[in-house]
Amino acid sequence: MGSSFYRPQKVLGIGAKIAGFRREEREYPMQTIVVANPKGGSGKTTLATNVAGWLAGKRRNVVLRDLDPQRSATEWLARRPALFPPIAGLAREAKGGKDPEHEWRVVDTPAGLHGDDLHEAVRRADVMLVPLPASTFDMAATARFLASLVEHKAVKDGDLALGLVAVRVDARTRAATELDDFLAKYDFPLVTHLRDTQVYVHCARDGLSIFDLPRSRAEQDWEQWKPLTRWIAKHAR
Repeated sequence: MGSSFYRPQKVLGIGAKIAGFRREEREYPMQTIVVANPKGGSGKTTLATNVAGWLAGKRRNVVLRDLDPQRSATEWLARRPALFPPIAGLAREAKGGKDPEHEWRVVDTPAGLHGDDLHEAVRRADVMLVPLPASTFDMAATARFLASLVEHKAVKDGDLALGLVAVRVDARTRAATELDDFLAKYDFPLVTHLRDTQVYVHCARDGLSIFDLPRSRAEQDWEQWKPLTRWIAKHAR
């Protein structure tokens, strides 16, 4: 991954309205990837930690910003073995001062993101990923979320790269078909499908991403992630 993935200009933090963020200009390039879905349990932390793990594995300087009161991403970082590619952490309660200077920031947002907090997240993001499992409840919540997103200027004008990621998918099930039918209604790209597998559960337990695993354990998942990593590389500016 080369330096063309990020633009050499001032980039602002996500916003003062989200707990722990400050509205400060940067004198260094930073790309912000926001992982958002207002529904709890939709796969945000799993997606955020693995995106951070991918960037770290590519020798990118990355910080994982945990805005979720449950602190799942922070706890994942605490379990991360010291010998693996480093990922800095910044917890929700961190206040004052500047974020550490990094090339990339991955933001794990809390459930219920809406209103001013959502507006600031959209305005400050370079890329937004919306994970969605094959669940009727999740699809209903995400439909409302996407309807609110299209009202934001950055989304209307195409300035924000927004991608949908189907997660915990079992392609053999009717639910997977229903999820694809649901997502086909939207103009936002369905970037990839990530399978339902214990590999992600084990990674969460051990502070790892799938990119830290040997080929014998993760090759199938690496293949499913290729469209997503290429999409991020294409759309980050």
